[in-house]
Amino acid sequence: MPEVTRLVERRGRAKVFLDGEFWAELDASVAAEHGLSEGAAFTEEELGAARAAGERPLAMERALHVLGYRARSEDEMRARLARAGYAAETVAGVISRLREIGYLDDEEFARNAARVKARSRYGPRRIYGDLRKKGVGEGLAREAAEAQFSGDSELSAAQSVADRRYNTHERSDAVARRVYGFLARRGYSAEVCAEVAKAYRPRGTGQ
Repeated sequence: MPEVTRLVERRGRAKVFLDGEFWAELDASVAAEHGLSEGAAFTEEELGAARAAGERPLAMERALHVLGYRARSEDEMRARLARAGYAAETVAGVISRLREIGYLDDEEFARNAARVKARSRYGPRRIYGDLRKKGVGEGLAREAAEAQFSGDSELSAAQSVADRRYNTHERSDAVARRVYGFLARRGYSAEVCAEVAKAYRPRGTGQ
C-alpha cells in the first residue's frame, strides 16, 4: 500500500508525498481527520476519499479567486483547476457546486460576452469564434452571437465600423479591398463585407 513519506504543513494546507513523490495538496484539517501522517499507509480507496475531501475546499477557493477577476465558462474553469493539479473528481465536484449556486452559467456567460464584443464593434463570426475558444458549446455560441444582430443591424454595424476606420473620401479598388479585409477580420459575414466595401469603390464601377 502507498505510504506517506513526507507531509509539509503551511498556512492551513498540507502537501502530501507518497512513496517519495508529491501526491496532492490538501486542507490540513481534512488531512489530519483522515489520519494522513508520515509513515502511515493507505489503500487506494482511502487515499481517493481523503483527496476528494481535502482538495475540494482548496479548489473552491481557487475557483472563486479566478471568478473574482472575470466571469468564466465551465470549460475555462475546468481547465484552470485541472492545470492546478486537482483530481478530475475534485474538479467535477467544484464545477457542479459553482453551477448550483449560480457562479457558473454558460448561457449567461455567452450572452454577456457576446454583448461586450458587439459593443466593441466585432461581427457575429468573430463573436462566435471567441465564444467557442472559451469553451462555450457550438449551439449556444451561435445563438448568443446571432442575438446581437437582427435584420440589417449587422450591415449597419459594419458600415459604422468602416466609416470610423476609413474616414476618407478616397474611392478606389485598393481602399475597397482594405475595407473588406478589415471587416472580415473583425468577424462580419462575407456578404456584409462586400456590401460595405462596395461604397468605397470608384463610382460607376460594376459589382
